[in-house]
Amino acid sequence: MLFVLRYRNGQPEPLDLELVREVLAPYIVAADEDLMNGVLIRTPDGHEVDVDVNEMCVAVSRFPPGRFFDVLAELVDRLGASVTPSDRPVILREETDRAHLPAEAGEGATVVAMTGPVLEGYLSGS
Repeated sequence: MLFVLRYRNGQPEPLDLELVREVLAPYIVAADEDLMNGVLIRTPDGHEVDVDVNEMCVAVSRFPPGRFFDVLAELVDRLGASVTPSDRPVILREETDRAHLPAEAGEGATVVAMTGPVLEGYLSGS
């Protein structure tokens, strides 16, 4: 499972939901107006992914290899957010983001270039 969160002063900060909509819009197959009851996206390589959205977090429980990571990287980068995988330390866009994480999360956090291939490689262990 992956969580996209934006931290400021050690606390999660509300996401810009209009920006979330803008990034996901080209891929949305099914969603309600406010995105809060789940969003189904289809990536350019044909994979469908269920995305949960709320004002504090974007979460994905199952994600395919491939172009999904391009969408994820764009979302994280444009939101100024980080990725919190359920089984690994927090993934940062840039070193300056570490100062905004809770202290315990910042210690193990890793900076990874926000491109689909690099993010996928890091999360898949390759």
